[in-house]
Amino acid sequence: MKNQKLTVIIAIFLLFPFLANAQIVTHGKADEFLETDVHLLLGGSYVSENYMKCYSEISDINNAMGFASGIGFGAKFNITSFVSLGTEINYLRNSGKMDLAAVAEGQSNVSIVFLKNNYQSFNIPVYIGFGFDLARMVRWNVDCGMYFDFGTGGSQKATIYDAKVNDLGQLTTAITRQKTDYYNNDKAFLNSYRSFDTGLHLATGMTFNKKISVAVRGLFGFRNVAQSSGIVKPSSHNIKLFVAIGYKL
Repeated sequence: MKNQKLTVIIAIFLLFPFLANAQIVTHGKADEFLETDVHLLLGGSYVSENYMKCYSEISDINNAMGFASGIGFGAKFNITSFVSLGTEINYLRNSGKMDLAAVAEGQSNVSIVFLKNNYQSFNIPVYIGFGFDLARMVRWNVDCGMYFDFGTGGSQKATIYDAKVNDLGQLTTAITRQKTDYYNNDKAFLNSYRSFDTGLHLATGMTFNKKISVAVRGLFGFRNVAQSSGIVKPSSHNIKLFVAIGYKL
């Protein structure tokens, strides 16, 4: 069902430029061939997982979207006043939280695990853009393309609470804390993450007075970024949603 909804959203983004009212679409020469901007990104990052399908010991799991932010520089090459090619370089700071409960089969012990992830990356989208003149100084932009993400660093903090009944029938508890690198680290809990990702870049927004822009964008990862050294190979994909505020230079 989720995949069907995503397909419909993508289809709307792709088809709308060709279905739009001709009064707001102009195909002449653009006022400027090259446009550059700086922008601020605020939103959330989420890493999907299928741990309950991979590990029968996990009885419950909560995976939450974390705060994400970034700054970037963009360049857009206007082929016509309607169609353009664009790219950016963005530095992103991402976070996420997860907690899960695990019960060892045939044993009277329970583990509760709390994970905190913080990680940074350089994000480079490459896209085709469409512009619509809604008013004299208001322009609507729709962008669709690919992104390439290069992880630069980060950490995973795990706090593990173990409760078990010993041979005397007493309940005993233990707390274990560990910190590992977020990317490419075999000691991470369950799995670490690959430092390179690629996927779909979608954005739409408004430009006012040819200077100020406000947009929303989504990044939907195609690559399985879960990196595990064990026999079980879980699947994870990056999803990021942002509000972008930009200023044209």
